[in-house]
Amino acid sequence: MHPVFALLLALAAPPAETLDIRAARLELDQATGQVRFTGEVVARQGDLELRCAVLEARYGKDGEVDGLSASGGVTVTQGELSARADAARYQRGEDRLELTGSPEVTRGKDRLSGARIVYWPGQGRVVVEQARGRIQAPRITLPRPPG
Repeated sequence: MHPVFALLLALAAPPAETLDIRAARLELDQATGQVRFTGEVVARQGDLELRCAVLEARYGKDGEVDGLSASGGVTVTQGELSARADAARYQRGEDRLELTGSPEVTRGKDRLSGARIVYWPGQGRVVVEQARGRIQAPRITLPRPPG
């Protein structure tokens, strides 16, 4: 799983590891179930790290995170994996993560970018609009016709 997907999903799920979030400012509105972190936001969980200008979470009546939004120079790292985008948004009800604003995911020498990257974790499905990049793909061998 790419690091940006893993961290945003980890933020939305009950934490297995401690989640550490630091920001210049925190705004909490219990009536609406919204939390907003602003100013040099850094969120860490295990070896995953998210950096952005603004991180917002919306909680449902069940106390679970309904959605997350990160904006302003979003970068995520985990070991040799890294991702960047202008914005990232996760909707729990749709099980959908969307990266916009020149999103790019890299691992070692592999790089994938596009106009928009959409990921459905439950389906294991990814769509990259205007895809471009370079990845190491397994060698494809076509079977020889009999004869």
